[in-house]
Amino acid sequence: MKQKILILGLGQFKEGSGISAALFFARKGHEVRVTDQKTAKELGDNVKRLKGFKNVKLILGKHRQEDIRWADMIVRNPRVRPDLPEMKLAMKLGKRIESDSSLFMTACPCPIVGITGTRGKSTTTSLIGEMLKKSGKRVWVGGNILVSPLTFLSKVKKGDICVLEYSSWQLETTGLRSLSPHIAVITNIMRDHLNSYEGMDDYVEAKAQIFRHQSPDDYLILNKKDGRTKEFADQAPSQVLLFKTPISNSSELEIEDLRSGKRVKVIHRKDLKLLGEHNVLNFLAAATAAKLAGASMSAIKSVGKTYKGLENRLETIATKKGVRFVNDTTSTTPDAAIAALKALKPVCKKIHLIAGGADKELEFKELAKELKRSKVSLTVFEGTAFKKLTSELKKVGVQFERAANMKEAFEFHVKNAEKGDCILLSPGCASFGIFKNEFDRGEQFKSSVSQY
Repeated sequence: MKQKILILGLGQFKEGSGISAALFFARKGHEVRVTDQKTAKELGDNVKRLKGFKNVKLILGKHRQEDIRWADMIVRNPRVRPDLPEMKLAMKLGKRIESDSSLFMTACPCPIVGITGTRGKSTTTSLIGEMLKKSGKRVWVGGNILVSPLTFLSKVKKGDICVLEYSSWQLETTGLRSLSPHIAVITNIMRDHLNSYEGMDDYVEAKAQIFRHQSPDDYLILNKKDGRTKEFADQAPSQVLLFKTPISNSSELEIEDLRSGKRVKVIHRKDLKLLGEHNVLNFLAAATAAKLAGASMSAIKSVGKTYKGLENRLETIATKKGVRFVNDTTSTTPDAAIAALKALKPVCKKIHLIAGGADKELEFKELAKELKRSKVSLTVFEGTAFKKLTSELKKVGVQFERAANMKEAFEFHVKNAEKGDCILLSPGCASFGIFKNEFDRGEQFKSSVSQY
């Protein structure tokens, strides 16, 4: 039976939640309306892709309450917040609210490994996918990693495995539909998105939806040394496994074996290709989940020795004239920037950092201290976080240069960098007006490097 489907938020990404849901229902012949607060020009190719469907109506530059009343089902883009007037009306009217993630989970015929966390979830998701693929499994990887699972739903078979990354925003809707994956991984919980939540407790509870609706036959994998995730161990209705960082740099990396209850050695720490302490934890989380999902130990070891990381995450773009250029544009919190600095300090003579952007109501005190310890050369973008960040820098005596755009920041650092140094884009803030999004910010950095 044909339904009236409202896609609330089209989005700009080619395989993102909004466009994928719109195409999914349009191809099935439903009556589809798509609304977005951005204009057709801002949304670009995603608008063009829907133009050929006679059953699709586009309302751009705004959301409308009349469309909420019209719809049988509302598919909410993760970035559309629950406090939006249209969302409040939808809840009041008892409308069926879905997301691409909840629609996929309801229809998916195979087990799902789900990953969330404040930091490291994309890397962990990718690692699990690679470990399972190398073990000979038929694997589908998607979610918040910029590929909507609806793009491959029709191809998924019962014997496959799906590995999906979930943001807190996506988990709000899966929680509303009482859905959790068979294997859930929480990498860590840190302060983030406090401009979107009433407080830290609300943010934590959104993350907790990844396991709230599990059964005793499901599994939850947690960071043993993360204070907030440890609390989840006692709350989980499922079976819990823990991962933890080794004591010393010479240690073997170990994971917990569910059947024996013992810890199993995986790989020597020095053989891990990924940089940084945070990536040691990401690897351990991934190895634990992949083993549980059927990956072989030989495949897990092989991936650990060869996997170099994802684009936009501590990504070494080039080394020119002895200077390493590293793109960490997905560093949108102070904690992420701190992790990047700690990861690069052992391999760089001096770090030249491009930081700053939009405020997410986070604190910069610890980042300022780390910048002081690291003795970096620093430029700060003139975004909404500028005043708060630079105030903390001044307190600890860290010098900085103001930058109006990427060109200014890049040229300042190139002029001062020497052989053995690193120029690092790790903003510690969300993107803002001079960038379309964090990925455009990374592309502008890459473009600067290629032109250098």
